[in-house]
Amino acid sequence: MGGPGRPPLLLLLPLGGFLLLLSLASLRLPDPPLSACLSGGRPCRWFGGTPAHKEGPEKLLLPPVPTPTKAHDAPQEAHEAPSAPPVCTPSLQGSGFRIQDMQSAFLASLTPDGEVLLQEYLQGWKELIKFMDSLGTAFGLISRETWSKISVLEQHRAGRHGSHYRSVQAMVAYELGRGLVDFGRSQPRPAARLPSGCRTLLRLHRALKWLELFLHKLGGGEGGEGSREASQMCAEAYQAALAPFHSWWVRQAASLAFLAMPSRQELLSNICANEGPRQARGVLRHTVRSIARVYNATQVVYAGRGMLDLP
Repeated sequence: MGGPGRPPLLLLLPLGGFLLLLSLASLRLPDPPLSACLSGGRPCRWFGGTPAHKEGPEKLLLPPVPTPTKAHDAPQEAHEAPSAPPVCTPSLQGSGFRIQDMQSAFLASLTPDGEVLLQEYLQGWKELIKFMDSLGTAFGLISRETWSKISVLEQHRAGRHGSHYRSVQAMVAYELGRGLVDFGRSQPRPAARLPSGCRTLLRLHRALKWLELFLHKLGGGEGGEGSREASQMCAEAYQAALAPFHSWWVRQAASLAFLAMPSRQELLSNICANEGPRQARGVLRHTVRSIARVYNATQVVYAGRGMLDLP
């Protein structure tokens, strides 16, 4: 997770604190376990559930950060059609993550007329999970939550109504037409019934903005963004996109997870092993454009149906 020179104690302290807070969160929060996210129809609070009520002091464990951009404000590059990405050789020490595969999946998920194809979208998320795994073992909970939501949507696609889950637009039209989207705080569903695909995708959609903002910062130049560490960048992106939906306890756990992240140099090296940081930043900028275009197209669909605040 860290570099060879990272003192073990500095790594173990934030990880130990992170695990302690997760343990406390499991005792204090009313949310269901991971299995209930799959079968009970309720969103897991860690990964973009209902906006959190204020619980106690709002002081975070990280130092104060500049006011972040609003979660729906995409980087300027989001409105540009991605050109051919620079060549990049992935690190051999990673977990199979190739940023070109992630970019290709998100590029393929958006059709020329603006449809967001679910199969390709989920493939892009599977590549993102590999990237999250490179951020350290403390991000394992987020990866598991992501897989739970991918599983729900893949089960919808494989079911007898799978033709209605070909794209985000088709899924939204089908579930709204059948009354499958509860705009209030729904009760847990029977175990045999899958959660709403629209509600499940919304959690991925919110998290995609977090990762889009983080990758945008990570791909910044040597000045400004380039002078800061990845942990601070990730924290700022999280505060802008996901923190409003999380409880106070989870926000503290997240802040500790960010402290245990690899350095910016290590992450850039994992993205491009041989070509150097400048090439890695170029690849990141191309990837952010692909992600942002998919995010924006999905945002339009949900905003047009008044579904951005589904519980």
